[in-house]
Amino acid sequence: MFAENALEEIEQWRRQTTSSQYQLDWRWIERYRELDAFDAYWWWAQAGPFTEEEQQQWDQLFTQNRNEAAKEQLGAILAQSRERELANALAEQRQPRLHYPTIDIEQVRSRIAALHQLDAEMSQKEPNAIVRRLYHETIEEEVYFLRMIEATYEGNNEQFWQFSRCVYPEPTREEMSYALSRVWQVIQQGLQDAETAELSRRLIQFMHERLHLSQDLSSDRAETQETSLDSSTSSSKVQKMVTVQAAKRFLETVIQQSGYGGWQVVVDKASTTRVEAGLRRLILADSPMSVEQIRYYLIHELGSHVVRAIAGERSPLGLLGIGTKNYAPTEEGLAIYHERQIATLHGHASHDWGTWVGTLSTGLASGVITPSQTFLSLFTFLELLFLLRRLLKRGDRDRQTAQKQAQQAALANCLRTYRGVPNLEQAGVCLTKDTIYLRGLWAIEHAVAQNATVLDQLTVGKVALEYLADLQELGIVASPQPWLRLVHDPDLDSYILSFEVSEEHSE
Repeated sequence: MFAENALEEIEQWRRQTTSSQYQLDWRWIERYRELDAFDAYWWWAQAGPFTEEEQQQWDQLFTQNRNEAAKEQLGAILAQSRERELANALAEQRQPRLHYPTIDIEQVRSRIAALHQLDAEMSQKEPNAIVRRLYHETIEEEVYFLRMIEATYEGNNEQFWQFSRCVYPEPTREEMSYALSRVWQVIQQGLQDAETAELSRRLIQFMHERLHLSQDLSSDRAETQETSLDSSTSSSKVQKMVTVQAAKRFLETVIQQSGYGGWQVVVDKASTTRVEAGLRRLILADSPMSVEQIRYYLIHELGSHVVRAIAGERSPLGLLGIGTKNYAPTEEGLAIYHERQIATLHGHASHDWGTWVGTLSTGLASGVITPSQTFLSLFTFLELLFLLRRLLKRGDRDRQTAQKQAQQAALANCLRTYRGVPNLEQAGVCLTKDTIYLRGLWAIEHAVAQNATVLDQLTVGKVALEYLADLQELGIVASPQPWLRLVHDPDLDSYILSFEVSEEHSE
């Protein structure tokens, strides 16, 4: 009976799909991939109030069938209006007035309806109980995410906050205590330097008066971390820079040579560097990059995100190419874990800052331990903290440059933290996504301490740690990782730089 059922399953697959590879979820994977293939951060691109001329340009471009050139022009209008509004808001000491003109609400709602329909069909027709459950929980999370975008469009802060916490729970007290303990370490280091002592005292005053904190928070985890401030970056170390086109050529070559067909590397002026698995794209921000940044993208974006997506696409469960529910913390934690391991291999110090600063921002915005902070209040705090850190690192030519860089970094951080929030006048509502870095790293470290083979198990695709037992029951095992040979190459930096040289010669 089991043999006959298996043969009938295979026959149905052959009749209904064009794929040469049998997958357990062959009935659903292409439908789900299509529903997941959207650029959320284009819909969540922030704009300030348009001038009359900008509105006319926008209306003309937005109603057309938009190609990449038109989208680039729209992105320029968004950036121009956003930067103007941020400057005005800071000058007037008020909350920015941001809106989201790119949201295609009909697309959002049609995808929500189609996801509900897919879930209903699966509950009746999918024979494998594990596959059925994995899809149900993943679809539920995807609907929550789209509901956040819908809440942005509708101007509904309460709904946005409800679904933000469903997808990305706010920091725990332990996570927030750790982040705050790291802040105190930076402040203490600043107090020991005559040039930065006054800045540290201003931060202490802010923490006392606005955050209601005294310097009595501690974290057991903080004691295990290095107390020096990211010493791997110093003023004596000149960063080697390459163009974004050279970075694109390098990453395209790695993808091609590793046998990862079907993926694209694209440059996008309106975004930060990221991976869109549904679109099969590694998207680079359009700006020059240091070799260190490209090495980071190789390990973090390509090595962890793209490679796991490709492994999942080729696995017996196509869903692993897109991601199970809650895969993001595992994904980011694994990337940071590998980054630290490889940094140690190459004799570089690992960076702790980027792991906890997102937890700090989302925790302050949402009111974990401290009163919740608005965009303006969080910016004021982060600008002081980022300036202190830059001065302590002594990587800038002068204080004016450090001030400018700190302000830009603080604004970028706040735009991430409050992305999608309809009304910035209301404190306590934010996008809690940036909790995933510290949370994910701790989860990976704990899992490795229990069983080191978990790193091999996670190579199967974009899966959350909690689903590994399900995959083992389905018989899905680890896949090879050819990109790791390049990461361990001692001449990696020279290889990256060669793509800049090749580009110059080609001109």
